[in-house]
Amino acid sequence: MICRVLPYRVADGPTNMALDEAMLEHVARDPSEAWFRTYGWSVPTLSLGYFQPWAEVEAEPRWRNAAKVRRATGGGAIWHEHELTFAIVIPSTHPLARPNTALYRAVHRATAEILAAHGLDARRHGDVDPAAEASHPFLCFAGRDGEDLVAGGVKLVGSAQRRRAGAVLQHSSLLLRRAAAVPELPGAADLADLADDPRAWSGVVADRLVRDLGMDPIPADPPDDMLTDALRIERDVYRTPGWNHKR
Repeated sequence: MICRVLPYRVADGPTNMALDEAMLEHVARDPSEAWFRTYGWSVPTLSLGYFQPWAEVEAEPRWRNAAKVRRATGGGAIWHEHELTFAIVIPSTHPLARPNTALYRAVHRATAEILAAHGLDARRHGDVDPAAEASHPFLCFAGRDGEDLVAGGVKLVGSAQRRRAGAVLQHSSLLLRRAAAVPELPGAADLADLADDPRAWSGVVADRLVRDLGMDPIPADPPDDMLTDALRIERDVYRTPGWNHKR
């Protein structure tokens, strides 16, 4: 299968989330190809998981003046600053679409091998500590799930999914450096002598990950219909209090 790979892009929360959802809609309409992109955040942003209550944000003073957006995917809140974020959308007919852990494991395995090639040993948390129970605090990277990638007890990669008829979207975050807003969460460059610029990781992650998922990466720009959908979704969903405060 071909996987269209969009160029690395920096944008704010609503724009990033809207383009990811537009990719999901595109693959649901045309399941002949997968889509993948890496991106950054023009403004440090707190993204809430789809099911998280807005009241939890209001209860914590450090988020009061922060940019905020609710994701379409589940999981805990993520502070997006010094990280590489990437999204993949595959058709529901893809061999990794079911069970949901198949895509998590394939993406995290490829990411672990990339980190290992740069001298950092990261492993699936469930393999490091099989007896550990999953923990799901407000911040995603403060918790642990069996599928997360950890190094020296530090969570470096977490993912979450959204499914709809015909397609699956998976968001993933590779934490690169500790941020002042979340000093309790170190990143990969805090553990080893690694680059903390997401652009330095974008190309290698896109190429290696897509190939490891058994697809051919083809560079592409977003087609006009995807951009039109993204603008509509951004306006009608991710920039509205009705979406962001919905729970």
